[in-house]
Amino acid sequence: MAPKQPTKAGKSPSKPREPKESELKKQLLFLWACHKASDVQIDIAAVARHFGIKNNAARLRVARMKKRLDEMATSTKSDGQDQDEDHDKAQTKKTDEINTEDDDDSMDEILPDSD
Repeated sequence: MAPKQPTKAGKSPSKPREPKESELKKQLLFLWACHKASDVQIDIAAVARHFGIKNNAARLRVARMKKRLDEMATSTKSDGQDQDEDHDKAQTKKTDEINTEDDDDSMDEILPDSD
């Protein structure tokens, strides 16, 4: 009889980590942008067969999905612009504070007398 091999201590195999919802949204919007850029038509009949539904039901689901993805893409773009504007305002405020400090420092300088 063969001797038993010792088992390795350590981590047990774990399940793959689920991506965060924000990461899934980014991936979904990327896929949607790829679909729109490639100008591919969706085969509604094939979708209906795959899900076991009628063609009209598949057509409605695809239309609703397109509308929702367009809304998501638009809201993501506007969120990014709002963040950029906030960042620009903060940068302008910092610059103004620095310029104000420089102005105050220049008042403290002593100029040599010109006799």
